[in-house]
Amino acid sequence: MVQELVGRVGLGVASFSFAPRDRSADLATIRAGIAAGTAILDTARAYAHVDAPLYGEELAAEAARGTSAMVGTKGGHSRTGAATWDADISAPRIRGDVETSLRVFGRECLDLYYLHRVDLAEQPVEEGVSALASLRDEGKLARIGLSNVTVAELERASVVARIDAVQNKHSAMGRESAGVLAWCTANQVPFFAYSPLRSSVAAPQLTTLADERGVSLQRLQLRALLASSPVLSVISGATRPETVLDSLAAESEPWDEALEAAYAADLNV
Repeated sequence: MVQELVGRVGLGVASFSFAPRDRSADLATIRAGIAAGTAILDTARAYAHVDAPLYGEELAAEAARGTSAMVGTKGGHSRTGAATWDADISAPRIRGDVETSLRVFGRECLDLYYLHRVDLAEQPVEEGVSALASLRDEGKLARIGLSNVTVAELERASVVARIDAVQNKHSAMGRESAGVLAWCTANQVPFFAYSPLRSSVAAPQLTTLADERGVSLQRLQLRALLASSPVLSVISGATRPETVLDSLAAESEPWDEALEAAYAADLNV
């Protein structure tokens, strides 16, 4: 179960979901990614329009229909207005969100389900994890995960139930969740890095190497992230066919001494 969740470039639908876009074009882009090898689609209840509260899940459900792509979604967090969201990981809320997601995806069991904003919720992490564990025991969830979580919260959650995946912000140059990634590596828990390219830190050595090899800097940064831990995968936020395919190419980009040295040099600047 662990192996199928690691070393991959997944495609997130958040960037497709917050404001009106060309839905047909977005579906074509996502499906092109699936056809090219995207193994995981990532969405959430909170990825929505103000007037379409299930938009992100509905988009992922339509794109994944008839394919073998795994879908990860999240609950306990939803859009409540133009610039407002809530966070509630209470047992009744989580059970209700899961039932809604099951209906949207037309499934009896969801592949992977996260508590979305553990960091913002007022309820203790144990309550939400216990609810997810019960739903997993009932056969409604195949895997359960935590998103936006600390090491301390992971430790507490792990006492309650087996955690199958973690998703935190973690970029190639910023490495914002280094401590959580280290915990996941030590405990063999798959870790998904979201916003993997959103960092203000420059990468001059990787930029030079990308120019020499005729590939994008972004591809090399994603490859470097994948090499940083045996449990890591990334969630790409690409929204155009060419950038989706370029992100996927990171999985097969050679990890050699030159790339390793360039990445290490940039991290040490």
